[in-house]
Amino acid sequence: MRNTNREEFKFDINAKRIRLTDDEVLSSVKKYAEKVNFRYFPSTEYDAWKEKKGHSSTAIQRFGSWKKVLLLLGIEGGREHYTPEQLVENLESVWRHLGFPPGKRQIGKYGQKISESPYKQIWGSVRYACQFLAKYHEGKITREELLTGNTSSNKRHSIPLKIRWEVLKRDNYTCKKCGRSPSLDHKVQLEVDHKYPASMGGQDNIENLRTLCWECNQGKKNRDKI
Repeated sequence: MRNTNREEFKFDINAKRIRLTDDEVLSSVKKYAEKVNFRYFPSTEYDAWKEKKGHSSTAIQRFGSWKKVLLLLGIEGGREHYTPEQLVENLESVWRHLGFPPGKRQIGKYGQKISESPYKQIWGSVRYACQFLAKYHEGKITREELLTGNTSSNKRHSIPLKIRWEVLKRDNYTCKKCGRSPSLDHKVQLEVDHKYPASMGGQDNIENLRTLCWECNQGKKNRDKI
């Protein structure tokens, strides 16, 4: 006897799987990023989240790699995620151990064996981080200025996430110059660029921003057609 209390389900042989759009896939990852305050998180951590829409493999298939997915959300750093305070403490420790300012080779060999990448994101390089640290101990800058680092090196990260997101969606996750998209070519890495440079007073508003692939943004690709 059939259970009439059970919710009716139609076993339709012609039913098709609903394909998530690129926007839905990325929106789901963004939602989790907001949950963890936009820190780096691996794909396995995302997959363990019960509220996700689509597996990380779907996002990777659409945008080329997990790193590229996170870059679209402004998340960098990979598995090396350290606070400025932790980086400074490690730099001080290695400097004391060596007796001279460490370079990127020494910083990766001693102490916590951290690569130059996280130092580069905040200060521009290990060398510049040493200069900031020396100025701090000489009393020339405050602790806050030390931990803030080289603001010009972080300028490309200054576009607010909400605006970056609106630009990517408006441009359909496609380079506005060459038309390439990560969903069709996994080698493509998208960036949000100022039409009128920020260094010349260009604003972080949606009208002055556009989506470009890395090659077009760097001006390294010759797209002249013969």
